[in-house]
Amino acid sequence: MLAAPMPRSLLDEAHAARDAGDHDAALRAAIALLEEDPGQLGAADLLADVLIEHDRVFVASEVALRLVDAFVRRGDLPRAVVAAKTAEMAGEDGDALRLSVASAFGKGSKRLADLAPVPPPLPPEVKVGGALAKLSGDALLDRGESALQKYLATDDDVPADRDVPELPLFADMPPKALADFLGALEIRHVPPKSEVIEQGEDGVEAYVMARGLCKVVRHDGDEEVVLAGLGPGAIFGEMALVSESPRAAAVVATESCTLLVVTRETLESVAQKVKVVGQALASFCRQRMLSNLVRHSAILGAVDTDERMDLVQRFETEHFEVGDALLTEGEEGRGLFLIASGLVEVVGEDGDGDELRIATLGPGDVVGEISLVLRRPANATVRALHPTVALSLARDQFHEAIKQHPELLGELYQTATEREEETKTVVAQEALDVEDIVLL
Repeated sequence: MLAAPMPRSLLDEAHAARDAGDHDAALRAAIALLEEDPGQLGAADLLADVLIEHDRVFVASEVALRLVDAFVRRGDLPRAVVAAKTAEMAGEDGDALRLSVASAFGKGSKRLADLAPVPPPLPPEVKVGGALAKLSGDALLDRGESALQKYLATDDDVPADRDVPELPLFADMPPKALADFLGALEIRHVPPKSEVIEQGEDGVEAYVMARGLCKVVRHDGDEEVVLAGLGPGAIFGEMALVSESPRAAAVVATESCTLLVVTRETLESVAQKVKVVGQALASFCRQRMLSNLVRHSAILGAVDTDERMDLVQRFETEHFEVGDALLTEGEEGRGLFLIASGLVEVVGEDGDGDELRIATLGPGDVVGEISLVLRRPANATVRALHPTVALSLARDQFHEAIKQHPELLGELYQTATEREEETKTVVAQEALDVEDIVLL
């Protein structure tokens, strides 16, 4: 069960005001925070961003440059990338800044270590009042620059050479390749209650959370089930970059969020020039896919927890386009398939030879077990309804697997017998329904 949302801080209110187009309110809140505590990096970041939008770039660009270094020191790659983008909008060399970030977090960096990022400082309890509450226009922008000067005059208490966390995906790319990947990311500010991802839509973007919170929800009719919460540093939607499968759940912002976004088209362009980017992403997505199956697949649940990943590593990844058959009725199945993403339909024939949909199956489901376990031709055809990714275990590999994991055979046998009975029942019922219609 997810924890109840925390009360909004003044920084949260500043971001919400900026998202709503009220830049004066955002400026006042960020200024109040910095004047109370010049070490509030989030306030300095927001203030610099808004000032640059108002063509006040002189102080703001210097602040953005310092923030890139400050966030790197704290092991916060997404926020460092956002700060680099802010500095770039002020005329600084974005490529050089991204390379500096990538040199700290990329493959081979001597700063990589098994540690967590430095948490941001708690925002002080301060309110916007007095003369600040009445300021607007150039006077407010002037005071914003003065607040940023106070930040620049403050020493950073985190060492410049501090180790940084070894982050999945990013640490698998050499610095130059990582810098190219970071250059493909765009900043998107999302207001509270906005739907970042819509369930069922065709995915074309992936996201990295820089700040804010989102929830992952699945809609089942009128019921909404909250599956998870996503916070800073989370990577989500990445399967859209390697598969055209529809989104299995929705992602909704629970507060103002700053996201780094990349489209499939943009990433394909980068990967064509820098092969290691595509390779790292494919490997990352596969590992995430495997981990998800290990946690949620009923079939894999029959195997001891510490042995599941070893079993899954035996499977090969296969991609199926709409209409492609994984199994064909009457033919010997070539192996076992675990659906990783997408959707397939199970179809058979009724007594008149007409096609009949028996079931639809999605991530975590298994097909091919009847042919393998009961040693008979497939009793139905299974084909992709959407672009689908499945993990396949060839027949010879299957026999090797059940020698090492005999409990897997018992689970598959039960599934196979239940599926076969279900198929017979559905086909028989369909034949009865058709006969009733004829009698009418």
